[in-house]
Amino acid sequence: MKLTQIVKRAAGHYTARTTAGTFTITRIGRTWRLVGRRITAAYRTLRAAVAALKAHRPTPLGGMPTRLTKVIARTHQAARTMPKALKYRCLSGDIAVAVDAGTLIRTGDMLDRLGADDLKDGYQAWYGRHVKKAYIAANGHPPVMVWAQHRTTGRWIHVAAYQPLDRALFVGLTTYKQTRHLVQADFMEVA
Repeated sequence: MKLTQIVKRAAGHYTARTTAGTFTITRIGRTWRLVGRRITAAYRTLRAAVAALKAHRPTPLGGMPTRLTKVIARTHQAARTMPKALKYRCLSGDIAVAVDAGTLIRTGDMLDRLGADDLKDGYQAWYGRHVKKAYIAANGHPPVMVWAQHRTTGRWIHVAAYQPLDRALFVGLTTYKQTRHLVQADFMEVA
């Protein structure tokens, strides 16, 4: 559910407006009470009440059928037991397949092609920001995103993917001061 706004009415009294209607969150003693259409519950903190409100999915005809609830529970159980790599691969879907095939590349792949993979992680991240800014300026929308493992930490991060000859990749090289030297002729021959 999309939470559009939370307004503080008084100390310990908030009104939350969502796409499903208006809810109130009030503090009674040490507990926070969430009251609204088809939901009434108590929580220890305001943050927990807001999180529950965001997770609440209204159903027009009452509760979910038991059969659907069991399917959802089995899906969640399978997601908890699968390896991280498979989970993030499934989240990326066709985009991950395109990155593996080379039809889409990440900014780190571009720097590898130019022989600049020895740049610090912070510099590579700033290069990626410059490329994304150039892409949005040229196309009016953000690039497609893919989940990938960070090259040094191994953590899963959400990165942008581009066409191999996208103009934004080269604009990013020229606009970022740490990668300007890569635009020179001897480096461009490597690409």
